[in-house]
Amino acid sequence: MTSKDKKLARNPASGGVTRRRFMETASTVGLGAATILAAPGLARAQSDSGPIKVGVMGPFTGAASRTGEGIQNGAMMAVEDAREDGLLPVTVDGQERDIEIVWVDSESNPERAVRAVENAVSREGVEFMVSGWHSSVAMAVSEAEAGMGIVHIGHGGESQYICEKINEDPSNYRHWFKGWSSPPIFAGLYGEPLQHFMNEGLWEPANMKAAVVVEDTDYGRGWGDALVKSLENIGFDVLPYDVIPLDETEFSSILTKYRAQGVSVVGMTVTGNVSASNFVKQFRNQQIPALLIGHGLTWFSEWHELTGEASDYVVTMDSPRVIAPYQQEWIERYREKYDEDPSLAPAGQQGYDYMTAGLKVLQDAGTLDFDALVESARELDHQGVWQRINFAEEAGENALCPGEVQVGGFEEGFFFPLVQLKDGEAKILWPLKHAEGEFEAPPWL
Repeated sequence: MTSKDKKLARNPASGGVTRRRFMETASTVGLGAATILAAPGLARAQSDSGPIKVGVMGPFTGAASRTGEGIQNGAMMAVEDAREDGLLPVTVDGQERDIEIVWVDSESNPERAVRAVENAVSREGVEFMVSGWHSSVAMAVSEAEAGMGIVHIGHGGESQYICEKINEDPSNYRHWFKGWSSPPIFAGLYGEPLQHFMNEGLWEPANMKAAVVVEDTDYGRGWGDALVKSLENIGFDVLPYDVIPLDETEFSSILTKYRAQGVSVVGMTVTGNVSASNFVKQFRNQQIPALLIGHGLTWFSEWHELTGEASDYVVTMDSPRVIAPYQQEWIERYREKYDEDPSLAPAGQQGYDYMTAGLKVLQDAGTLDFDALVESARELDHQGVWQRINFAEEAGENALCPGEVQVGGFEEGFFFPLVQLKDGEAKILWPLKHAEGEFEAPPWL
């Protein structure tokens, strides 16, 4: 592969220079924030000529810490590539300035996330924010940041309730650029592909009864509402969805209920890796005669290691997937760097693409002035490795509120295909133009 090919693999819309080695890391600082210097020799003290401190939010400890690790890895890889591609240093007010990453640990907890971002801004000198996870965290942090003069690019909180809040007072949330499409227009839309599988005779459910179980967060309830509606639209009678703690590990009573109700499909989402994998294993061990939608199962890279054959035949549309050669090249570089397969939603989309997009916003604004950064983010149209990023100016068909990333097809906007898991692999089934095979009904149905 030529150097030009390598750069195109990082950013399919750009030209080419060679790839460099990774930047050096620095020591951990207080109150849970770890700082990574973007280049050796730069002063840590905040100054007009020193590095710009960019806060990267994620659940770096707690039940979703593996997701946080993916965000960290992707963000650091993006900084390395940005340096090679000439996006760093950024020119701000006529001066070339590097960046310094400050890890802002949400701990999957809204109150702790607010304290973390307040500390990052007031004590660490963070001037710009990127990424994040959990809708409940997004609800709290978007509120807290409203008075800080901080622009936040691409937080992964997806719940439609975030958009409902923004639509009530758009000017108060000008700083917030929502990095995940709301469930009603994207994540909950399993109905259409399931209808196709039934129409083609690939799946013949015993009845039209369904159950849904979600984590006890704004994200979980928002996804549950959207999935229930999507299943009802294709004729399913859906039980009121069940709500479970993020760290729940025992599901016998819920699964016994689903067996007694005789449901033919179960939709599940929980962002804790132990909780998600335990649900999948117990679902299989109890031989529930239903198709399992495992939304979020592949948000941690060791999903197959934790579930084994229990995850076979699960369907999900929770993450980006490899459709283009440059995406496969990115995965190979990630494996070489971190000695593991990436979880593409946190590492690729949240960590890599949104860090790169954030750097482009800084570069295009040419200043740290709040209004200029907001305008730069609104004008952003960035073809990332895993999705095209452009934020809506107002609510419409492709976004539920101003500042939400817009839905689109591959290389057109926010986009995840539906896959079926088997033998540790994820085979694309939908949309049909990207399909790698046909749906396989679980043999126990």
